[in-house]
Amino acid sequence: MRKLLDARLLLVLIVSFTFISAEVNRFYPISLPDRLKQGKPANILLIGVDARPGEAQTRSDVLILLSLNRAVNKAALVSIPRDTRVVFEGRNRKINMINQLEGPEATCREVGRLLDIPVNHYIITNFSGFEDIVDSLGGVYMNVDIRLHSYRAGVYLEKGPQWLSGKEALAYVRFRANPDMDIGRTRRQQELLQALARQLTQKENIVHLPGLISRCSKYVTTNISMKEMLYLPNTAVCFKENNIITQTLPGYHYFASGTGASFWEADPEIAASLLDSLFEGHRYEVIQPAPPWVRSW
Repeated sequence: MRKLLDARLLLVLIVSFTFISAEVNRFYPISLPDRLKQGKPANILLIGVDARPGEAQTRSDVLILLSLNRAVNKAALVSIPRDTRVVFEGRNRKINMINQLEGPEATCREVGRLLDIPVNHYIITNFSGFEDIVDSLGGVYMNVDIRLHSYRAGVYLEKGPQWLSGKEALAYVRFRANPDMDIGRTRRQQELLQALARQLTQKENIVHLPGLISRCSKYVTTNISMKEMLYLPNTAVCFKENNIITQTLPGYHYFASGTGASFWEADPEIAASLLDSLFEGHRYEVIQPAPPWVRSW
């Protein structure tokens, strides 16, 4: 009887300490450098917003999860389509609305729930800041895969490799008039970030990364401290061209019954293990087969 009680007490203590540790980690998450030093993935949500002067919170136009994994010296860029459906406060919402409703911390939580991972860090930039960041880097060199003539934006691009200014780069990654719409747009965003990473990790540029981070910090809002931010150049090996993995959250389009609202429905099984699978070398088709009951396009 005594042994049985001791075993039960031990089980209660283990469960209690597990719960307490989880709560401590939730309220006092491990710092970004410590996670990387311990070989744990560090997840940073990159949020692009089209904020007007005086707007504190607005819908997110771009959501990309950056996951750094020093254990394998790789980085993953996972694009979250802005129409991705989440259940927020009991209602179906598009994930791009969460930043406007509750701010970046809530957006991080929703992305974390989608992918079943901790997302404790975010970096927000508005589009004018994005232009300035690209221009401060001297532009970005990439292969443009579409013909883009925008009178409104004042941008005229032909297909082919070329240098893009901040204004041109912004028009390019926001373009969604092609049949591939948001899915094509997320691919172009990933390619742009890869192109920027290639430039920043060139031998002659690595030594200037701390200065660039400090200079560009005025264009962003983040919960990453400057001390943590200045540690990021130590992860430069993750951003070598062959070490960057890109993926758009797999799923399918569908129209909600009753309202007719269009959503991107993430495949829950793939999403729950997506990052581990990517770092293990798996890749997924973005558009997955929709269940037969779904009214899709």
